[in-house]
Order: sequence, then structure tokens, then C-alpha cells
Amino acid sequence: MDTEVLKVISRLDKQANRERNGRVKVEPDQEMLAITADTGIFFSVLLKAIRARRILEVGTSAGFSTLWFADAIGKNRNTKIITIEMNPQKVEWALKNFKEAGFDRMIEIKQGLALDLLHDLKGKFDFVFLDADKENIISYFDLVLPLVRIGGIIAADNMLYPDHFRPAMRKYALHVHSKPNTQSITVPIGLGEEITIKLRK
Repeated sequence: MDTEVLKVISRLDKQANRERNGRVKVEPDQEMLAITADTGIFFSVLLKAIRARRILEVGTSAGFSTLWFADAIGKNRNTKIITIEMNPQKVEWALKNFKEAGFDRMIEIKQGLALDLLHDLKGKFDFVFLDADKENIISYFDLVLPLVRIGGIIAADNMLYPDHFRPAMRKYALHVHSKPNTQSITVPIGLGEEITIKLRK
């Protein structure tokens, strides 16, 4: 991993762990709610395995997961990440982190409501990460599924933790497992990840 990326990822990981352990208190709309570091490594391996080049993320927060993805696919003219975030303070925070890590040119942040912005996206993506509000996660899945290439993957965070997300994520799991053109499995790493591969149109 590049030294500058590692520096930013390490700093954000320490902050996320302090929040999870209750050692620091922040306003609810400023919580990182980040993936864990072992989840970042898992996704890094997964993205390299499927040779991902175009990534879509719903829910940027501080950009912790985004930087794991960026490092995995590398900086070249064929790689691109689009990430969606509604909170303007988090957009500003993420932009600073992307610039410090040297990935600001390959990552595009779209600020606004994901349900609106997803309708306007064009092209195919190799990987989509859903890590925004859980109330709309089934709608997000249905909107991004046509945007994913055959053999591409949709991942969703918080399948197992925190506990208050479990009812919504159980509904999500039932929904994605019912799709005839996908195959899905819950991976018990970090906060729990649902990994769904698109098999056909």
C-alpha cells in the first residue's frame, strides 16, 4: 500500500475504533460508521480478483472505504470511483482525505440524495458498495443492479452489526437472495458484508 494512503487510512481507522469503543463522542450526523480494517483488506483482495476498474459507492462518510477501493484498483486512466454522500460536511472531510492520500483525481463525489442521483448514472460498474441509510437499501440495490456488469459484485455493509440495523438487513438479505439472476452470501467479517454477484441480465 502507498505510504500516503496508508497514513490516511491508519488515522481514520484509529478514529473509527475510538467511536466504536465509545472513547469519543460525536454528533450522530458526524459519525464515521466506517468499515473495519480487516473488511478493507477483504475488499482489496476481492477487487483485485475481479480486476475491478469502475466502482460505485453509496455512502462516502469520511472516505475510509473509498480509499481502500482506490488503493486496490490503482491510479490509471482506466480506473474511476464515483461515491455518493448527502452530508456536505462529510463531503468536505472526504475530499480532504482523498487529496492527502493522492487519490482526489480518480474519485468523484456526487453530493445529494442517492435515490435521485442513481437514476442519472451511466455505464457499467464492476463493483458497488452500499453503505448508506438502511431504510432505502433495498431501493438502492434495485437501482444499481442494472448498472453492474455480468460477473460484477454488489456489497452491503452492516449485515450483522450494529444490532439495531439487523431487522432492515434481514429484509435486504431476503430480497437479494430472491433475485434469480444473482447469487449472494453473508460474510461474517467486520460488521458483516453481503456479497452479491450478478450472474446474468
